[in-house]
Amino acid sequence: MSAESRGVAVVSGGGSGLGREIALELARRGYDLALLGRRQEPLEETLALAGQRDRGLILPCDVRDAVALERCAEEIRARWEAADLVVPAAGVTCIAPVEETSPDDFAAIVDTNLTGVFLLIRALLPAMKKRGRGWIIPLLSVAAKRGFAGWSAYCASKWGLAGLVAALREELRGSGVRISALYPGATDTPIWDRLPGEWNRAAMVSPREVARALGYILDADPSTLVEEVHLGPAGGAL
Repeated sequence: MSAESRGVAVVSGGGSGLGREIALELARRGYDLALLGRRQEPLEETLALAGQRDRGLILPCDVRDAVALERCAEEIRARWEAADLVVPAAGVTCIAPVEETSPDDFAAIVDTNLTGVFLLIRALLPAMKKRGRGWIIPLLSVAAKRGFAGWSAYCASKWGLAGLVAALREELRGSGVRISALYPGATDTPIWDRLPGEWNRAAMVSPREVARALGYILDADPSTLVEEVHLGPAGGAL
């Protein structure tokens, strides 16, 4: 850890989209970065943009792989003792009515968006609790509060994640580890490049604003826990 560092921020999905934008915001705030993602090159690009080629850590892995995540957690413990901030930002989706959603597609979405967050937190939490401090800020979605036709698998994963966050918040009381949830509405990220249909991306929330909202959570007075932040397009849900 450098003399100026506020500790290490672990960001999954750090190679693109919201994960990259959040990682860059945290780097500007003085955090060392430990970036997780399935492809190494985008993670390297994020570290380069953050000016942390020689300071950050790249951990290529799939968040659905519990064994790989345990290895990542060991590397983080060896270098920083424990994570100071964890932002599970990896996510996938597809759009289809329930009867046209394949079991494999449904499982892939739930395994990444829900089970992957569980596995990441499970791997990192013991060291955080042992040290007695830390912060977990999962990315949820407006789809964790509202259903959208064609988004059943995604909604199921995010509603499930909301339940996980609510239960974990109770478990963490008195541990020194905080958990806050960020609920963005439609956000202009590359995930829309692969989805069918026409989307008014100019009307969506910018990734930078989501990263700024995460910064608001971190900037709150230490005596106050911001449990949830919701933000969405000014014109309403798309």
